[in-house]
Amino acid sequence: RKEMINKDRTDLSLARQCKLLKVSRSSLYYVPVGFDAETLELMSEIDRIFTKFPFLAAVK
Repeated sequence: RKEMINKDRTDLSLARQCKLLKVSRSSLYYVPVGFDAETLELMSEIDRIFTKFPFLAAVK
């Protein structure tokens, strides 16, 4: 739905378009932040451990 919003449209404001499509206005301006090198390294290590020892995972 967010892709349907046209920021260049003059007959419908962004607020109105968001309301009609049931999209929050703040989501239009959200820019995802990437992970830093340390976090990526940690995620990779966790993945390696889980792949090697899947039976050690916590049971829900």
